[in-house]
Amino acid sequence: MLPEAVLILVGDELLSGRTRDVNLHRFSGLLAEMGFPVVHAEVVRDVRSEIAAAVKDALGDGRVVVVTGGLGPTDDDITVSAVAEAFGLSVSRSPVAEEMVRKRQRLFSSTLPVSALKQADIPRGAIPVLNPVGIAPGLVLPVGNGVVICIPGVPSESLALLPLCLAEAGIVPRKAELIRFVRTWGLKENNLFDSLSDLAAKHSVVPAFLPSPGRVDVKVSGAGADGFCRDVIEKLGSRVYSTVRDETLEEALGRKLMKSGFVLATAESCTGGGIGNGITAIPGASEWYAGGVITYSDNLKTGLLGVQKQTLKTHGAVSEQTALEMARGVRRVTGARCSVSVTGIAGPSGGTDSKPVGTVWTALCCGDTERAFVWHLGGNRQSVREGAAARALGTLFEVLP
Repeated sequence: MLPEAVLILVGDELLSGRTRDVNLHRFSGLLAEMGFPVVHAEVVRDVRSEIAAAVKDALGDGRVVVVTGGLGPTDDDITVSAVAEAFGLSVSRSPVAEEMVRKRQRLFSSTLPVSALKQADIPRGAIPVLNPVGIAPGLVLPVGNGVVICIPGVPSESLALLPLCLAEAGIVPRKAELIRFVRTWGLKENNLFDSLSDLAAKHSVVPAFLPSPGRVDVKVSGAGADGFCRDVIEKLGSRVYSTVRDETLEEALGRKLMKSGFVLATAESCTGGGIGNGITAIPGASEWYAGGVITYSDNLKTGLLGVQKQTLKTHGAVSEQTALEMARGVRRVTGARCSVSVTGIAGPSGGTDSKPVGTVWTALCCGDTERAFVWHLGGNRQSVREGAAARALGTLFEVLP
């Protein structure tokens, strides 16, 4: 049984910022749950010698080395040759891997490009693993008392393949350290740290705080984790939306809406559809989400949602009154019983002394309840937009029974 794991993420696009990596977070959590803590992670350019050196160095202590990316059919997909170079192995066409490629390719196209067969070339001694989502097989390469696992970088493929490759390698999950999560919305990391320090001392735990715009996850492990989490939930109340590691605020809200029998509609301005995008990413969201309207201009606010011109003239687009009229309007247009709206100044320009950049109003109309909230958010334009979306959802989560 191998005690530790190392992640090597391959791709120039990860370093240039063109592609946002999501594998590190997900793989670290998955491996930790299986009892294999990730002790090192590294992003490597599409350079054969650098990939080879990273893989060889990582395996030195007999670890599980997971390499993502660079398994495709193009010339810059060089992970296979780099791993082979690291251990002085030859690369050849595998009949088993070729059949896997042909089988998967037929699901996507009636023709097989010659370049696709490159994905059947594997290092000597490697075991191909059928990709249940894409085309390129995963690879399991035992080396000494360690193992190298190569999987595609596409998140949907890599997450599906990693457990299959671990099983092929004979790596059996062991009892992992108890890890618990408390997922919160609308709280600042530093304030959360201060408010929970007494509970951390009481339960002899050292929580980690994992912030994202509008949300903070509290991660804790050890014997006192369960007691700490119970006390945190009691203290924070409805600012806690989940204790499930991967459950999103949108999913938690959906559960509440279904329980209450409400269907939701959204009216968005500064978030530009971000709320609806997060909701519609959830399978089955149509059971509780009617749809949304993006009214970025004042003309659309009045024309589509019925916001009064006098309201905009007197109070402005970013105001309590406008947010409430947007929420009422989208409920009327869609026939939904519950609605939420958001309007704000995301920046970097557009702010005033009375309404600086980061000023956001959210409003909700649910049954007979109408409420509006103002927020003053920091960060860049994207942070403000994401934070506004989280707070719009969070206020609705808080109000629903």
